[in-house]
Amino acid sequence: MKKCSLIRLGARGLMAGAITLTPTAAFAAGSGYTPTGGTGTTATGLPGSVVSSTTIQPSGGTANATIGNGTVTATVPAGAFTGPVQLTVTDASGSSVAPPSGFTTAMTFGIGFYENGTKVTGTFPAVTVTVSSPSIVAGSTVYLVTGSGLQAVSGAVVKAGSATFTITSDPVVEMATPVSAAAGGTAIAGATSAQTGKPFFVEGLLAAALVAFGSLLLVALRLRRRTV
Repeated sequence: MKKCSLIRLGARGLMAGAITLTPTAAFAAGSGYTPTGGTGTTATGLPGSVVSSTTIQPSGGTANATIGNGTVTATVPAGAFTGPVQLTVTDASGSSVAPPSGFTTAMTFGIGFYENGTKVTGTFPAVTVTVSSPSIVAGSTVYLVTGSGLQAVSGAVVKAGSATFTITSDPVVEMATPVSAAAGGTAIAGATSAQTGKPFFVEGLLAAALVAFGSLLLVALRLRRRTV
């Protein structure tokens, strides 16, 4: 019985050491916007494929879409439209226009309003658009894609991680970011940082001690068996 107890104790020491040495995995939960209809198709008057289509009532509303590593949020004020409309966002990456020297395209998308499938033309009250992406830095620029090239959006508020501006017609928007920032990478908000050093060192010492203790017990038992 005593031998069995010693064997079990040694085995437990080895197992505890092995478990302590095993790194602890870090998990991050993510979420994304699920398009509500017409995704993957084309929209009249907008380039690219539909990413999301959201019904906006006369009382106003918000539409969201995910494109690549970024999200587009459009907020329509009450009274902008007299009846329900569909706010459609497309991924227009294929219609990107080369940005000025020193910049690279981070995202290109289209925003369109439709009434029973018919595109709304003309202008409308200002709709606020916010683009969020780790690719956006303070030096990024918001452009409208026009027939003659890119036109910088006046009054856009750009900061690390997001850009906010208003539109009064159906545009194709291009986000351009400095090449230096794109090459160097940007920090993603909410990401966990790696931790090394003393905490793991102490755990390692404890694990080594447990392994050594278990090994000594097993060796002692083997030697005792030989002498018996």
